[in-house]
Amino acid sequence: MRLMRYLSIISVLAVVFLFLMPVWSMVLTAAAAETTPSPEGQQLEAQFSQALEQTQKDIEALESELAVETRNLDEDERQLKMYQSRMTFLKNLVIMSEVGISELEKGVEEIDLSRSLIQTRLQTIEQRSEKLRQTLLSTTERAAMLDQLRKETGSQSAHDSAIVKEYREYQSLLEKKRAILRAILGVLSEQETVNKKAFDGFEDIRSKLMQEITEKRGGRLLQRTDKQYSIWQVDVFKQELTHAVKKMSGWLNGSALKEKWSLMKSQTAFFDIMVFAGIFLAAFAGFRGMAIITAQPLFISLTRQRIGYPLLLIQACLPLLIWMGMVFIVSQTGINTVFPDLIQFLQSFLVVVLLTRVVWMAVRLAVEGQPAQILSVMLKWQPFFIWGVRIFAFLLLFVHRFISFKSALLSPLFLLFELLLIAGVFLFFRDINRMENPPGYVRGIGLFFKTAAVAGLIADMAGYSFLAAYWYISWGITIAVACVTMLLIYSIQDVDQKFKQAVEPETGNTHGVSYPFYWILSNGIYLIIGMLVFFALVFSWGAGDSIFPFLAKIFTHDYSLGKLQLSLSSLVFAFVVILLTYAVVRIWKQVMSERILKKSGLSTGARESILTLSGYVVWALGILLSLTAFGLNTTSLAVVFGALSIGLGFGLQNIFNNFISGLILLFERPIQVGDVVEVGGTWGEVLKIHVRSTLVQTYDNSTLIIPNSEFISSRVTNWSHKDPYIRRDLKLGVAYGSDTALVETLLLQAADNVKEVVQYPRKAVVQFIDFGESSLDFRLRFWSTINDFLTAETRLRFEIDRLFRENGVEIPFPQRDIHMKA
Repeated sequence: MRLMRYLSIISVLAVVFLFLMPVWSMVLTAAAAETTPSPEGQQLEAQFSQALEQTQKDIEALESELAVETRNLDEDERQLKMYQSRMTFLKNLVIMSEVGISELEKGVEEIDLSRSLIQTRLQTIEQRSEKLRQTLLSTTERAAMLDQLRKETGSQSAHDSAIVKEYREYQSLLEKKRAILRAILGVLSEQETVNKKAFDGFEDIRSKLMQEITEKRGGRLLQRTDKQYSIWQVDVFKQELTHAVKKMSGWLNGSALKEKWSLMKSQTAFFDIMVFAGIFLAAFAGFRGMAIITAQPLFISLTRQRIGYPLLLIQACLPLLIWMGMVFIVSQTGINTVFPDLIQFLQSFLVVVLLTRVVWMAVRLAVEGQPAQILSVMLKWQPFFIWGVRIFAFLLLFVHRFISFKSALLSPLFLLFELLLIAGVFLFFRDINRMENPPGYVRGIGLFFKTAAVAGLIADMAGYSFLAAYWYISWGITIAVACVTMLLIYSIQDVDQKFKQAVEPETGNTHGVSYPFYWILSNGIYLIIGMLVFFALVFSWGAGDSIFPFLAKIFTHDYSLGKLQLSLSSLVFAFVVILLTYAVVRIWKQVMSERILKKSGLSTGARESILTLSGYVVWALGILLSLTAFGLNTTSLAVVFGALSIGLGFGLQNIFNNFISGLILLFERPIQVGDVVEVGGTWGEVLKIHVRSTLVQTYDNSTLIIPNSEFISSRVTNWSHKDPYIRRDLKLGVAYGSDTALVETLLLQAADNVKEVVQYPRKAVVQFIDFGESSLDFRLRFWSTINDFLTAETRLRFEIDRLFRENGVEIPFPQRDIHMKA
């Protein structure tokens, strides 16, 4: 029994086990699924791990950057204190009356250097702030995306708990990163405030210094200074030389060079290096391009004439211009903050070399073709003057820039230059006067230059050193300007002569179609040259600060004329617009006629109508622009057009009538350019339809100027209106008794033998028109072109006479029978 009971229990347990086994398997599978993450969850968890690691690295880098920017802020504040102490010193320069212009100009250069450093610093701060703002924006966007991602995955089961933990940690790191970014931006904002304060302070002091320089510059010329002749004492001379040698040796000191190198590395950016490399590449390209241009046959042929003088001058001065451009560009980079004196020295010295180069080339070109004696004297003394000025300028600028602008070496150096210059001028004109038959103008020029050289020495010996320097420098620039002007005038005179020869080679008269525009252009060039020479002379004599503002005020001042506001600048601009309109119309007509309408298949008259109408449109636009530039607004234009309408009703009625008639002729085209017309019994060809009148060229080579209204209101015969063919009649008589059939045959044969007689629109016909008193009268009716009908008539008569003679046909004389009554 027990056994059976045990067996029954075991059976029940077995059945229960077999029943629960699948259920238990399902439970275990579900538990395993809950504890094992899905592939998507594993990928998301890996991404969070990488983001956490990268964000942690970014935070560490930003913390280091925050510390660096904080130190930079402290450095900027210390630099501001140094700038403020320097500003105080510069303000004292304005207050102290005994301070000279050289000290003030040096202070301005120092301010410009400091402003350049501060501006570079501000640009760096702005670039860094912009980059950090972009980083902060991207970080904020990433945090927002993270919140959105969390909302989308928030309904997942509990197995995402690890991801949720990493998400919260990542969100915390992002908030920390954003806080550090805001802190760095705050520090950068403080740096910007500090540097702007220094920049504004220097800007204020600079304006005061420039005002003081302007006030003192006019009175400096008449300011007398005591000459330092103590330099001629041996001890003083030794002290000056010792001071100069010590200062120059300090430049080669290891610590000084190391300081310059570190300053260059800190102030020179990658952009400056690229600019420096680009300068050399541009210079190389310029030299190479000039070599290619100078090798061209056209360049060689032009430079052998006076028309090529400006090209030779540019060729000679181009290397110096390239070097000056390179130095100027370098002065705008961070290199200028390291070597300001060197760059200023190079700029000034290159200007001196350029001016002397211009004078040397101009004198050499001017004496070409002159007697050999003048050429030999010029070549003898030219190196003395050119190299003398260059050596003196080099020494003077070197002492002024690198040693001291108050050095006692400047006075004897300047005196030595004056003595050598005077000696050279007197000896040069002595050699000129010893020539055989020297030019008559040499004596006057020699007296002028001798007086100018001695006057500078007298001013310097009297203590007016600034006046003497101003005198020599101004005359030097004036001589260079005069040389350039002389070469330009030579060149323009040659161009003018070649143009006249091209118009009428024999007489040189300039009655060509394009002459009016050329006359305006050539005289405009002379006017422009005169204005440039005036400005250059004003600049060379230092009067630009007073004359240029005065001229600008007059030029831009508005003058009231009723309700109109006019100025000289608007008048000049309106005149320039009219000239440009004239040039545009000429170019437009030339391009249209030669490039577009030439192959269009249109007749000559149609092409001329298109050109004339399009020219009217361009002129209308140009006149409107010129009136607008002149200062006439829409209200003023309405007043002007109202006045014109009143004028049209009275005095301008005929002109307006002719203008409208001209438009009708252009649109309707009853006559066109090239048509052969008959007006009042006079034949001629239409040359041009103008605004008011039409030009008709007669066969006698006279020109009829006919108002356009006559072509509309009067009867005009247009012989070439539809086609160029014209019918002509040739009348002749033969003797009674002649074979009329033979006459007809010979006349038709004559018409066939003359090429100007055409077969279209009809062939030639012979008509027996009458029995005359002395002859049998025939008429040969033939067709020819409007341009060849006179030639056709002449050749027909020759041909008929020849055929009649060969065939015995007689052309009779008039006969009269006279009966005499007794």
